[in-house]
Amino acid sequence: MGIVDVHQHNGPWPYPGRWGGVEENLRLMAARGIGAAILSSSKAIVSDMVEGNAELAEAIAPRPQLYAYVVVNPTTLAASERELARYEGVPRFVGAKIHTHYSGCAMTDPRLAPMFGVLQEWGRPLLIHTWGAAAIAALSGLAERFPALRIIVAHAGGDAWREAIAAAQRRPNLWLDFAGSTPYAGAIARAVATLGASRLVFGSDATLFDPLYMLAHWESIPMSAADRALAMGGVATRLFAL
Repeated sequence: MGIVDVHQHNGPWPYPGRWGGVEENLRLMAARGIGAAILSSSKAIVSDMVEGNAELAEAIAPRPQLYAYVVVNPTTLAASERELARYEGVPRFVGAKIHTHYSGCAMTDPRLAPMFGVLQEWGRPLLIHTWGAAAIAALSGLAERFPALRIIVAHAGGDAWREAIAAAQRRPNLWLDFAGSTPYAGAIARAVATLGASRLVFGSDATLFDPLYMLAHWESIPMSAADRALAMGGVATRLFAL
């Protein structure tokens, strides 16, 4: 399967950009040597959870290299539970996605804990948007409360990447994804040295960004071939049972 990108999006965002259907995801994947990707619907994140998830399900159905997250919103728990039930039997919906900004539910919001409980019972990994030290501190507490929920820390906390590494040291159910537009010197290298490749996954944030951006960051880090294979695809293949 090669490189597995655990953090891609499909569809337009509410600001200017180069958007497209899954054809754009596939074009970027082919250009950058990515064998498989897990997508979330931007429509489901930003405006219509149910319609966005359904459109993505239809789009990826004939494309075996594409997998999907069920986007859920902790502020609408019952509707989110229905979405999880709807896609539970769909093999290529391999995880759930929460965007703490667009959902209107910050990491410190008490409504997040019930959603985590539902997701822990659902049994598949969660990719959750993180940015800042307060978000990482709150997520660390949630990870402790729900130890069976496998959590991918999207953006690895952004400017709080040091805190994210420390949190992953304490919480074995956290994995770091460094997808983002802002390069933090030494962040990925420190995560490799501190946590090991088995606690890291590759994400690009495509189609917001060309995957080449994050691939270049990873390629600049000295790693053994075995560790690179783990971080770039092996860990994700195991986590998501691809």
